[in-house]
Amino acid sequence: MPKKEYNLTLKDSFWMLCIVLIYGVLSFFNLGSMENPQSFWGPEENNARIVVDLGDQVHVSKIRHYSGARFGKFKLYTSEDNVGYEFLSDLEQKRVFAWEDLEIDADIRYLAIEAEAPYGIIGEIALYNEAGQVLPVTALEGAEAVVDEAKVVPGEISYLNSTYFDEIYHGRTAYEFVHGMDIYEWTHPQLGKLIMSIPIKYLGMNPFAYRLMGNIAGLLMLLVIYVFAKRLFGSTKYAALAMILFAADGMHFVQTRIGTVDSFLVLFILLSYLFMYQYISCKTEGSLGKKLLQLFGSGIFLGMAMATKWNGAYAAIGLAVIFFVDLFIRSKSATSYGNWRSQSKKIVLSCFIFFGVVPITIYVVSFIPYYLISGQDSFVQFLCNEQVRMYEYHSQLNATHPFSSPWYFWPIGYKPVWYYDGQVAEGMVSSIALFSNPFIWWTGIVAMIYAVKEMILERSKQYSFLVAAILAVYVPYMLVPRIMYLYHYFPVVPLMILALVGLIKTLDEASKKPIYLWYGIIAVLVFAFCYPIYSGFLIPEKYAEWISLGGMWHIY
Repeated sequence: MPKKEYNLTLKDSFWMLCIVLIYGVLSFFNLGSMENPQSFWGPEENNARIVVDLGDQVHVSKIRHYSGARFGKFKLYTSEDNVGYEFLSDLEQKRVFAWEDLEIDADIRYLAIEAEAPYGIIGEIALYNEAGQVLPVTALEGAEAVVDEAKVVPGEISYLNSTYFDEIYHGRTAYEFVHGMDIYEWTHPQLGKLIMSIPIKYLGMNPFAYRLMGNIAGLLMLLVIYVFAKRLFGSTKYAALAMILFAADGMHFVQTRIGTVDSFLVLFILLSYLFMYQYISCKTEGSLGKKLLQLFGSGIFLGMAMATKWNGAYAAIGLAVIFFVDLFIRSKSATSYGNWRSQSKKIVLSCFIFFGVVPITIYVVSFIPYYLISGQDSFVQFLCNEQVRMYEYHSQLNATHPFSSPWYFWPIGYKPVWYYDGQVAEGMVSSIALFSNPFIWWTGIVAMIYAVKEMILERSKQYSFLVAAILAVYVPYMLVPRIMYLYHYFPVVPLMILALVGLIKTLDEASKKPIYLWYGIIAVLVFAFCYPIYSGFLIPEKYAEWISLGGMWHIY
């Protein structure tokens, strides 16, 4: 059996770099357009109007329009002389920061767009003739903002240039932070949206910008799980396997490429557990400073998880159990290590700071940008009100959704969340669905059962840690009364993969065969087979039916 090496080596750096580069190319491919309108017309009163001139009476078959940070209603009027206007059609926006088409059939010279409550925002319009050609227009009466970026009007509307699913909340709020607007998404703490706002500030409001930080978080997760697996199993090949399996997981790929905050939540939870594992791996007689540094790191990332979503607090349960069990075990053998008694007191006192003061400070500070925008006088009163408002929202939420699912279905990935349905030619499909790599998830159930067995019968330190972590981020959902979705299972996935890698390692050692190699190949092939539905890639409907296992999963 090769000697275990728990520290990272040059060989580890090579594998980490290779895998992250390959995955990075795939994840950044078609992530989103960098070109969308940046100037907007946002009326604030009824009957506010803008007018565009087509230069001559021409036939118009379609109006393509782009919404801003608010969606609303408008009325369209036409005129031959810019004096007498006749009603043409209603224009109702359905989403924020999205392109939509309005089919019409009219001869138009002058087109007036008039606002009515609720007031939406328009970023750009394009008018098309029957041949599908864009008609030239000239701005009149304050319409400059809606016809000044004709070059960014897309040939086709898709997820590449428009928001989908919860991007209409999180991406929108990130934009509002950049521009000091009233914050729309207040049902979660604000750190995740603040992180998303960074590229928006410098690259503008476009799909690439509001998806960028989540995708980077997905890449960082791969590096973290590699380090985690190396610390757990002391093997480069099994660390690489963990990284490859996480990269080949459908939930990881889909959820980190959408402009929502769940990527940051999972990254921070995973880091908090990594630092805690590094703490319990410190030798009892070792340096106090090294132990405190690991605990401090764990507390920081716990605070960042909590400041992203309240779900992050679930991780604290597992961290506390792991810490106190380790403290008890070390203290039982304290007679062998004379300095542990004095160290343990300092460690416990420090943890009040690391897991109390530090996370609370991070959480509170994350609300300051929101407070400054709110214009309220008392920060303390504002902070307290927001906590009450969030709690009341989640505790009183009585909604239904066709893609919600109970917690007991999540491990088998029974009910995917259908994020995007592209409008494409008949017989073709462009779809994005949040669902598993079934090969990884279904065998992962066996791995989690194996981890419980190792914890109980073998009293394995590694598997006891993983079981505690998995239960902490999963069991609390059993008590949540509101509707939930498959993506709530995301924090479990990397921990499940670590347990799975441990099981494969055991099977390798028992059989003397490279099971890890064949398992990794099959997992990657399954990912490749399902990739079109993970990514929105255009495929024939028959292929989508195969991926859905004949309709078992509603993914297109």
